[in-house]
Amino acid sequence: MIPISARPTQTRSLRLWPTWIAVAALWAFALTEQIWLFAVLFLAWAAFDIATGESSFVQRVTRRDQPVTYWLVVSSWVLLSVLWLAFPS
Repeated sequence: MIPISARPTQTRSLRLWPTWIAVAALWAFALTEQIWLFAVLFLAWAAFDIATGESSFVQRVTRRDQPVTYWLVVSSWVLLSVLWLAFPS
């Protein structure tokens, strides 16, 4: 039996709409072979990471506690985006 606190609620589910939109967009980008759209998504990911001061790629890293790893991950998103926008095919 699932404890009451672990059951998803309508409120918690509603907060997931950005994730569902992003997953749908990823599939649309991949199926239509629009690589430049991945670049836009990665730029948004980098902007979010910079705004929050943490990144979650394989594991959570923070700008304060792991600055070298944090900037390596964030700069990778930016550089990949630039490459995909400059060379879209």
